Amino acid sequence: MGLPKSNLTILGLAKERARAIRREPLGTTAFERKKLAALMRYKPVQVKHAWAVSNTKNKGVETLSFQFQLSNDLAAAGVLVKAINAPTASPVTIVLNDKGRKAAANEVSDRVNRGEQVLALDLLFRGDVVPKDPGAPEYAQMLSAMGDRPLGMQAAQLIGIADWLRRRAGATQVRLESTGARGQITALTSAALAPAQFSGVEIHEGVESFAKLLDAPVTYEAAPDLFCLDLYKEFDLDRLAALAKVK
Repeated sequence: MGLPKSNLTILGLAKERARAIRREPLGTTAFERKKLAALMRYKPVQVKHAWAVSNTKNKGVETLSFQFQLSNDLAAAGVLVKAINAPTASPVTIVLNDKGRKAAANEVSDRVNRGEQVLALDLLFRGDVVPKDPGAPEYAQMLSAMGDRPLGMQAAQLIGIADWLRRRAGATQVRLESTGARGQITALTSAALAPAQFSGVEIHEGVESFAKLLDAPVTYEAAPDLFCLDLYKEFDLDRLAALAKVK
């Protein structure tokens, strides 16, 4: 019999529901962080092992590649870069890139030239930490079915690794720099949950709202970690930035 012209697709229904969202003004920061942590099923983790797997020294710059095992036994990978003559306690920045840490060369070089130590980091489902069989979408679905939220797990990884890096470098805080929407959202949610860990967040090629996931549209297969149940209903990026104290 066919369908009427006004029949909504699943995407159309999602857009309609999103336009109807009316959020209450932000409550106290403690209340909002508790709500955010509950939505993301956030469970703090620590670095259980940081294996140095390779190192280089070339043209006054040294690198040290790490495989991280977190206390929940999930993995991350990163490369720590700094000038050979940089002080041990020089400022530290973690760089995230949606295309993986290998695509972050320009951002890393810029911060190293400023005298900083830089960790180019791949979290779960990013870069070299994308599972092959099953793939990231299937793996993310399994985690969600178990009651976890991949975005919350990434935030926990980032906060845990930032704490490890801060203590290793003798710094008080760690700066975050991200390129792309996925890195942006991970960075902002992490800083919103644990603002005392981070001195600032710098975003490149980001988006203004979670609505971009629907407007683009972004498929679940392309970014399964960003589809966090009820997160957009309660928060948007401006609210996360406020909690993270990002101007």
